[in-house]
Amino acid sequence: MKETINKKIKILVVLAITILGIWSMSSIVAAEGDYKADPSTFAKSYEHVDIDPVWTEDGKLKQPRDFRRWVFIGAPLTPHALNGGRANFPEFHNVYVQPKAFQYYRDHGKWPEGTMMAKELQLVGGKATEEDGSRYEPSGRGYFPGKVNGMDVSVKDSTRFSESKNWAYFNFGHHAAPYAATAKAAPIAACAACHIANASEDMVYMDLYRPIVEPLPLPLVANAADLKKPTFDADGKLNRPDVSFREWVHVGTPLTPNDLNPPAAPFPEFHSVYMHPSDFDHWKRTGAFQDGTVFIKELITVGSKQAVSGNGYFMGEFSGLEATVKDSTRFKDEPGYWAYFDFGQSYPLADKSEPFPAATCNACHEISAADDFVFTQYYPILRAAKGGKSKSSDKMSSGKTMAPGDKDFDSISASMSGAMASAMEPSASTKSVKSTVPTDDNKLHEYLRNGEYKKFTAQESENHPSAGPHTKYGLPVRVFLDPKLDASLKAGNSIHPAGSGVVKEMYNANGELEGWAVAVKTQKDSEGGKGWFWYEVTSTAADTKPFASGNGIPLCFGCHSTGSDYVLTKYPLK
Repeated sequence: MKETINKKIKILVVLAITILGIWSMSSIVAAEGDYKADPSTFAKSYEHVDIDPVWTEDGKLKQPRDFRRWVFIGAPLTPHALNGGRANFPEFHNVYVQPKAFQYYRDHGKWPEGTMMAKELQLVGGKATEEDGSRYEPSGRGYFPGKVNGMDVSVKDSTRFSESKNWAYFNFGHHAAPYAATAKAAPIAACAACHIANASEDMVYMDLYRPIVEPLPLPLVANAADLKKPTFDADGKLNRPDVSFREWVHVGTPLTPNDLNPPAAPFPEFHSVYMHPSDFDHWKRTGAFQDGTVFIKELITVGSKQAVSGNGYFMGEFSGLEATVKDSTRFKDEPGYWAYFDFGQSYPLADKSEPFPAATCNACHEISAADDFVFTQYYPILRAAKGGKSKSSDKMSSGKTMAPGDKDFDSISASMSGAMASAMEPSASTKSVKSTVPTDDNKLHEYLRNGEYKKFTAQESENHPSAGPHTKYGLPVRVFLDPKLDASLKAGNSIHPAGSGVVKEMYNANGELEGWAVAVKTQKDSEGGKGWFWYEVTSTAADTKPFASGNGIPLCFGCHSTGSDYVLTKYPLK
């Protein structure tokens, strides 16, 4: 398979070189002195952009400032691991354009003179657990942003760059910030030639960014230029935000592709996350999320896995919209005062959204997020900007989720709030139910240690990386289904019968069994997760106490709420 892909790539490269060679004979002047326009003809200002390119006397472009506050238009990903160990543009490509230039394109279908597109490169963060460079996190297997690592800018100016269809390209360094203060235009053959030969529209690869320039349905509550926060209606529902959120501060775009989380990722696939500018400014000053903080997460599908820039993942179509709001008045009884909203994961989107039950989202956020329920460990831009005396916790910066017994976990657990402790406690009593899997702690632990569940005929054939927080994300697990649950899943039931049970073996990095996770449905009605008995123990020793045990444990049913009647296991078993 890999040889076939490499052959195809070689053929494409040869074709590209041939095309560029033919084109260069008629269109490209020598690399030295590519641009020969008379300086007296240069544009003195740019009518249709709000932030002008700034030039030095010798024609270099000064580094644009605050470009992360421009309109974010996309984040293609070309990981090193999918490009022979070294991508040409490693690895996330976060691309921004001036707000007024973006609006002009929306209104007229073309980019105005003075348009700047700033591309900031960002490495994939954390330690990869798979050969393709991906790893496991609470949202699934995928790629999560790491350190910023370079900056390129393209500029449209027909008075300066007519030789290359009015655009030129500037490299401010492919390395960690700070980037160079100025950059000269790259030789035409270095950048412009590829764009001329391959870009879909006016030297821009619009096929890679088309979802971002296509508008959402019409604004409901605000003018798209106002950058206002979404509002609540009289019933406490959140009105869907208008598209002006794309002019908020883009803080990162994690990616959990469906093909790495079959049949579908819990949050498919690109997650472009925006923070309101006033909230970002407060975060920069104080290191805290102020009351009223709003995050918007826009979900976008994977469109293709190969482009001129290499192998990877490239944006397809809009697929969903979510929001997170911190409000101590509206959500005074919720952990951290945070509430979570979903406007749908397919179009058309809902006009309004009620908040999720706190346990559905908060429990996972509180145990796994590094800063006040926010996963700042996946957003280096937030970590770098954090003000105040304290900086974001770096104990999770590797992307690892800790478990009981780990020194860091124990120290963090000691300082966790009462809300976190309650996330690990039962919220309902355990009713007696006829099941092959016991729900009494002592009987269950002995049942597991004796391997009674291994008699089930429905069991996975081998260990596989965990997609959930069982000991640690990505460590090996293996699932066993009791006959009731197996029959229900086989029948395609959306509700499983009381007595259904599942056992998950949990292994350490050396492949040694080190515990079990168990779920048993104890009543007909799942009752928002309270109708399930949840159990997890992280040792096989006889005298070990469970990490969690009982009905309605928020941390457990919060994660499992996206499953089929709280069952996340993919069926049929492999």
